[in-house]
Amino acid sequence: MQAQAFAPLLTEKDPAESTEGGLDPLGTDPLADALARRLVPGVRERMRHPRFLTAIAVSLEVCREFDDDSVAADGVSEPWQVFEWYMVEGLVRTMESDDRLGLPGSLKARSAKAAGVPLSAKRYLKSPAVFGFHGVYRQLARSLGIEEGGRLGETGLQLLSRWGKEQGLGEVCGTVDGPAPAIRLLRDAVQDGLEKAGTSRSAAWAGWEFFSKHLAPYATGRDEARFLAASLLSDPKGFRREVIEFLVSPDGIRTWKEHDSEREFHQALRKTASDGLRPLLDGIDAYETFSRLCEDAFRDCLRELAHRGGTKTSPTVLANIEAVKIASERIPESFSDVMARLEPLNEASRFCDAFASLRDRGSPSNWAERLFEHHRQIQKQKPPNGKSPWFERFDDGSLIIRPEYRDAEAGTHDGGYVHLYRTRSLLQFASDLGMIKS
Repeated sequence: MQAQAFAPLLTEKDPAESTEGGLDPLGTDPLADALARRLVPGVRERMRHPRFLTAIAVSLEVCREFDDDSVAADGVSEPWQVFEWYMVEGLVRTMESDDRLGLPGSLKARSAKAAGVPLSAKRYLKSPAVFGFHGVYRQLARSLGIEEGGRLGETGLQLLSRWGKEQGLGEVCGTVDGPAPAIRLLRDAVQDGLEKAGTSRSAAWAGWEFFSKHLAPYATGRDEARFLAASLLSDPKGFRREVIEFLVSPDGIRTWKEHDSEREFHQALRKTASDGLRPLLDGIDAYETFSRLCEDAFRDCLRELAHRGGTKTSPTVLANIEAVKIASERIPESFSDVMARLEPLNEASRFCDAFASLRDRGSPSNWAERLFEHHRQIQKQKPPNGKSPWFERFDDGSLIIRPEYRDAEAGTHDGGYVHLYRTRSLLQFASDLGMIKS
């Protein structure tokens, strides 16, 4: 399986000081994310390589002796963040770019290296607790018991023990004789990094090679991989095991290769799904049908507004768009179906509160007006102080798309999901861990 098929999905959030909000214009993401978390707890769409879970376990051991309130001289960076700087810089220094695909922060580390300056808070990711590898993988590490209360959990201790022995490092967890040499090497570096608020080792430091030799994203050890795979399949709260086991089965792999569609994959999974999983898949399917109708109509309206440039456009013009006609006709029935499917999941009231303004039948023109008002309200509610809508609206009800959004793509009209439900992440996990049988 080619690594290029799983390029990292790393996106920056809208800057807090900006009035622009270019993500989730209809507010459909939060409920989709809640359904995805219920389906495969801990897994996020940005995840690609499970070896970052091992890196988090190593980080927890390296940083174990620092006080809970320890921060760098910059006043904000915690020990785990300093460890992350070293690891990302180390992989950038010692590996080819193709061998570190999916490494958060690698572009920042490359820039710092090219400039000959240490990696630090001001030269790293704007929101490392969200977009760095700790931020991306920490919730899954907690779900698996690798981290518990900011310390190594039982699963983390077992993972670290297997990793250390397999890597020829011996017992790396704390012993009566003090930390293992590898841990001491990294701990000393983190200590200096805290004092200097940045990586503080020369290009000749042996520690840089440590990361590519022992924590390279694509080089999970065999025993380490078996343990991580078993941990992923242990899922008392969600359906991670069912999804993964079907995904790596001949039927699952064939379905994915033939369709590359989560809707098709979920439909195939449903045939063998447990009584607990089936209602969740039904809820996702219904919600995605609703979301696709809204998304296609909204996007096609944007394209029409963009085509007209700075010309004021009446909702009656938008009413002639086929996707708007279809949505205005089908949304009431779809709304009722979603309510029925989400009721057993205790998510129906949340859905109703978010989208009630779109539920009633009406003319295409009336429904288009309600869709754009819904968008305006969604933008207004975005933190911290609201975001601007993607269009200007005038007293006569006419619209002009704002210049920032004139390159918006039209709807796909392919019946596919609007949102992502972690199948690609799990497929890359399974590939890395050798779970897919040839």
